Amino acid sequence: MKLLEKARDKEFWKYVRESESFKAHRDDLLKMYNSYAVNDLPAVKYSEFKMFWGSGNRSIYEKSYFSRRQALNAAAFMSLIYPENEEYLNKLMDIIFAICDEYTWCLPAHQHVLDKSNKCVIDLFASETGFALSEIYTMLEDRLDPLIKDRIKKEIEYRIITPFTSVEKYSWWENGTNNWTAVCTGSVACTAMLMFPDTARELIPRFMKSVEFFLSGFSDDGICFEGFGYWIYGFGFFTVFADMIKTFTDGKVDYFKDERVKTIATYLQKMYLYENVQISFADAINNSKYQLGLQHYLKDTYPSDVLVYDFKLSELTDNCARFCHHLRSFTWFNEKYFYSPDPISKNDTYYAKDAQWFIKKTPSYALAAKGGNNDEPHNHNDVGTFIFAKNNRQIIADLGRGTYCRQYFRADTRYDFLETSSKGHNVPIVNGKFQSEGKEFRCKRAEYENNTLTLDISGAYDCNELTELTRRFDCSEEFVSVSDSYKCKGNLKIVERLVTYDEPKHTGDGKIVISDATLVYSCATVDSVVILPEKTSEGKDCYLISFILKEGVTHFSFSIR
Repeated sequence: MKLLEKARDKEFWKYVRESESFKAHRDDLLKMYNSYAVNDLPAVKYSEFKMFWGSGNRSIYEKSYFSRRQALNAAAFMSLIYPENEEYLNKLMDIIFAICDEYTWCLPAHQHVLDKSNKCVIDLFASETGFALSEIYTMLEDRLDPLIKDRIKKEIEYRIITPFTSVEKYSWWENGTNNWTAVCTGSVACTAMLMFPDTARELIPRFMKSVEFFLSGFSDDGICFEGFGYWIYGFGFFTVFADMIKTFTDGKVDYFKDERVKTIATYLQKMYLYENVQISFADAINNSKYQLGLQHYLKDTYPSDVLVYDFKLSELTDNCARFCHHLRSFTWFNEKYFYSPDPISKNDTYYAKDAQWFIKKTPSYALAAKGGNNDEPHNHNDVGTFIFAKNNRQIIADLGRGTYCRQYFRADTRYDFLETSSKGHNVPIVNGKFQSEGKEFRCKRAEYENNTLTLDISGAYDCNELTELTRRFDCSEEFVSVSDSYKCKGNLKIVERLVTYDEPKHTGDGKIVISDATLVYSCATVDSVVILPEKTSEGKDCYLISFILKEGVTHFSFSIR
């Protein structure tokens, strides 16, 4: 069997063109083509490239960079679906020519130095670009001009294959345990398999060693600590790689027989609290779209374990125009799941012992709570935090990902952001101190039994006076009770913090109304309640609720329904 056999089949693309099932794909693609490919490509300017080293801004340069990738995708797929229209192929070759002219395929945030010319840094997006061009080359080889084909092959060899093969280990990401490892290794490996198969065969042990590191980054429960979107990203590229290497080795390398992979494949469905609300721990957002082709492939691979939800909750590509995902939204699309999706459960309980995550869904509400430590991938200082959702929205919220800029990824400034600091999470403030970052700042004990989760989160605070902070979640079918008990040396000044997107209304009688939920607490333990409006780094409105406990109080509880 050839690599990309289905994608090379002209009859398949003819079916895409004619089938009603692919109408949404075609409509989305035409809109994308008109938005990004019809006009001239934006320049990728040096003045914008170097902004990252000054203000820390990365979005201005990236807007032009990713607009080019959107145009590349659109022109490539239009060329495949409508081969008689030369406009699409000519536009595609113009775009490829321009991308081959780029100083570097790496983003400024990953380039590291500005004072020396280096066109060959392999980051996430350089490796993705090489992979995208290799897939386009493979599918359209008989129609591309000889110069374009030669440029693709030479640029991939120069920018990707030669730098990678010239050293025993290219970068930290070869032995990493996060999305970088899967995306970079997977992209380099798939590019080599398509363009330089003899080299790829020699590198198989190296690729497999790297992938083993990636898989070790998940909890034994299959939890992705980086967040929902990074599971799609990292595990998505792993799945593409695993599928391709299985074909390349005639089935000798088959990751889909690995029980770990099957467990990780069920992660996505656990993250849905409601139709439009996901768990937004770490650098996630609470309303991500799932990748259509990826989820259909996993469902085909593990039909009894994986769920596929309504098409409207999916996306065919994303704002970074990841070509391999976009291609597989066509080639891995299964009409059966399109017309008969699985329902999102409103009755579910899941405890991930290794990750220390607890998820509870009833017809009345949904809860997600976590222990963990403060050195997780894409870490937020959030040991003991939780989300309470009701009627398709987060009531007690996790703000998720902040603005990606230089400061957001610097160790000395990362926790200045509301989204990453425990200031912006649903956890206490003890003696004026927020939680500290580092693996040693962790949940010291996690126990679950009969819809009750108990966590000792005292280890997340650099506070000698605090000896124990037991947070307990008791879940009934109608409401959740949260209680914190403190043990200490001397007195503690305690502020209990909650975060919400909806303006809270404090009635003054031990009740706070947030949207259509009601929180009830004991006035006897609280000196005052302060509600402050805030803005996230993305400019979204939110509110910080502070329960300032009376001196000497070592227990605080509330219920919410």
